[in-house]
Amino acid sequence: MSLKKLRVTLSAVMLCASSCGLAEASPALAVKKVMPLGDSITQAASGRESYRCALWQKLKAGGSSVDFVGSLTGGNGGANTCTASGFDFQHEGHWGWRADQILAQISTWAANTRPDIALIHLGTNDMLQGQTADSTLQELSQIIDRLRAANPNVRIFLAQLIPATNATGAAAIQALNQRIPGLAASKSTAASPVTVVDQWTGFSAPADTYDGIHPNPTGEAKMAERWYQAIRSSL
Repeated sequence: MSLKKLRVTLSAVMLCASSCGLAEASPALAVKKVMPLGDSITQAASGRESYRCALWQKLKAGGSSVDFVGSLTGGNGGANTCTASGFDFQHEGHWGWRADQILAQISTWAANTRPDIALIHLGTNDMLQGQTADSTLQELSQIIDRLRAANPNVRIFLAQLIPATNATGAAAIQALNQRIPGLAASKSTAASPVTVVDQWTGFSAPADTYDGIHPNPTGEAKMAERWYQAIRSSL
């Protein structure tokens, strides 16, 4: 082989290795299994889109390849109304459930789906029903452990909860939110980081919910944007 041909061949090999390596490392090309996990705020009522719809659209528009996973596909009492092309309806948002109830089932759900990413907005019902922050934080910690049992590399996105208009519940939610960063810091690892997602700041319960608890379209959009920014910066 001539020296000129050798140089051309080596250049082509180096170019291929470089471009192929970049393509393989691109998170947009890897399908990520995302589990939206929580209560009615994640599920949404029949006839409502839920934050999942807007989040799906943002992820797709941003070039991410995602697969929402979970044992449920609808809202409370019927279907969600998201009309986004190809929307994946699967989730683990359970109407009225507390953290202890999610904890009792999460091992099965996680084993069946092995999510790469878990979006956890959980604790609202606990606070509204008079559960303690200590018990709820302990249950959230155990939920993280059981997600990791199914996938040691799962990325956890743990929300500070949106507010509620109920005065007693709102105070309890805010007190729980103040302790979420400490829980996240104690649970985060290099293999399975726990990222706090602030869903509280800038969310108005009177303006962004339709009943003092559940997001209306503006609230759903705000939640989706917060989730998206967290996922995008952490992948």
